[in-house]
Parts: sequence; C-alpha cells; structure tokens
Amino acid sequence: MGSKKLKIICPCCEASLHIDQKTGDVLWKEEKKKELSSLSDMVKGLNAQRREAEALFNRRSELEKDRSRLLDEKFKEAQKHIDKSDTKPIRDFDLD
Repeated sequence: MGSKKLKIICPCCEASLHIDQKTGDVLWKEEKKKELSSLSDMVKGLNAQRREAEALFNRRSELEKDRSRLLDEKFKEAQKHIDKSDTKPIRDFDLD
C-alpha cells in the first residue's frame, strides 16, 4: 500500500509542496514563477526603497537626539530628589 500525498500551498511564498502524509516529509517543491518586471520599474522600486531608508534614518536620528536630552533631564531630576541624609539604610543583617 502506498502512502497518500498531500498538496499544500505555502502561505508566504506560494510554493506548492507535495508532502507524504505518513512521514510528513516534503517529496516535491514547486516554486511559484515570478514575473519579471522591466528595468525602469526596478529602478523606480530601488529609488522608493532609498527614499524610505533615508526617511527612516532621519526619524531615528531625531529620536536619538531627543532621547539623549530626555535622559539628561531625567538624570538631573533624579539628582534633585536624592535623599541627602547621612544615615545608612538598615540591612537585614543589622537586625540580628
């Protein structure tokens, strides 16, 4: 008796997978054929990716500048609220 085969379509790459039902092994994989686009379309896509990368870089650099300022402000505020008493905190060891 031969084992049954399942045909499954991959949700991410849309490849067709032929799988042995008994063992779960992939017997055959058929890649989805990709359409070739024109060179001008590829250049437009690369230009769009470059613009997105530049915009993301600019946003991240502004956030880093702002983050540094915020951390400095938090540090200064924390320094203002430091308990300036000379007494040491009580430790569990001291209670024995």
